Amino acid sequence: MSRKQPVTMFREAWLWSKKEERLYAKLCIGKTLHLFSGRSMLGDVRVDINSPTATHKIDLSEGKLPFADLEFDTVIADPPWVGPQIWDKWENLMKEIVRVTRKRVIFILGNLIFLLPNPFKLTKIYVLKKISPQVKLVYVWDRADGILVEASE
Repeated sequence: MSRKQPVTMFREAWLWSKKEERLYAKLCIGKTLHLFSGRSMLGDVRVDINSPTATHKIDLSEGKLPFADLEFDTVIADPPWVGPQIWDKWENLMKEIVRVTRKRVIFILGNLIFLLPNPFKLTKIYVLKKISPQVKLVYVWDRADGILVEASE
């Protein structure tokens, strides 16, 4: 008599489940830049240092983005949990995110929070449970100054 053994499902690191990716896609508005994209296909432009699905392979530790001012309606990011090469340049990267974003910035984090400078205002915080192996917090900032809010709707 054979006994059924529990099955462990493995998923490659830096890959969201389809259900999780669909959930994040609902928060995105218009043309979307996905930073630290890993293997995700979410976003019109996907940036990571070394990913087969990235449209731009960029070392974000430089803290610079090669995009025009206000080029994207949304920037979504799931920053690496570890990576001292990024953290010392974080302030510059935040300024770059604000520079290239017209409407919304979304960060998917564990137990951390980052504050975006003006003109962005934190408008929503979601707690993601039972869809990912760990609890995640999803922070949504929207442009509060009204500049270009209606630009691509």
